[in-house]
Amino acid sequence: MHSRGENINQDNLIAIEMKKSNRPHKETEEDSMRLMALTKDSYDDIWSFDGKTLPEHVCRYELGIYYEINHSQRCIDIEYYSKGYAFDNFKIKY
Repeated sequence: MHSRGENINQDNLIAIEMKKSNRPHKETEEDSMRLMALTKDSYDDIWSFDGKTLPEHVCRYELGIYYEINHSQRCIDIEYYSKGYAFDNFKIKY
């Protein structure tokens, strides 16, 4: 899933952040920002994939997933990220 730049073609496939819903909102925001950064084509908007140069920071994950468990409401919130943006979310009741 992740090799920190050992495969120049594509080595980062999926990044997952998981939290319980009782964690501070700031942590949720930080996880969201991290998933946006990890799924961008360039961490700092300077590096571009040329097939030869490895990024200074880990980026280019194909998919980012934020997974939050809310035990009191018996549900799971899931958000999907790609290319630096959240593109889908849904809630599962259990």
